[in-house]
Amino acid sequence: MAAGAAGLALAALPAGAATPPALAELVARLTEGAAPERAGIALDIPQLVENGNSVDVAIRVESPMTEADHVRWIHVIAEKNPYPDVARFHLSPRSGRAEIRATLRLATSQKVAAVAALSGGGYVMADADVVVTLSACIDGG
Repeated sequence: MAAGAAGLALAALPAGAATPPALAELVARLTEGAAPERAGIALDIPQLVENGNSVDVAIRVESPMTEADHVRWIHVIAEKNPYPDVARFHLSPRSGRAEIRATLRLATSQKVAAVAALSGGGYVMADADVVVTLSACIDGG
């Protein structure tokens, strides 16, 4: 718990006041230290975007979405955003498919990652480098 509280305190600091945590640290926080597999998940995001204010992303996790085997949540991380935890989508077997689509704001060129929690206790992850020519989120909002 103390590590989580420290992470929250760090996130509350203004942008530029502290070095943002590395992607590996952010993922470890989400997975409680477990190493996610890099299979069974697809992250579809452009490698080059003109405007960081509107970046389309699609994430699909291979899962039968049954009571016994389903995706519990999908979390999106943009490591260099003022608030790197961009989105979290909660799923259940009633979702039908483990697939989401969203529009993100990216502060600058960076690595974007998707981490999914599986009902069996495991995690899967995919990431991609995105080059942003016109940044968003520069005001910390």
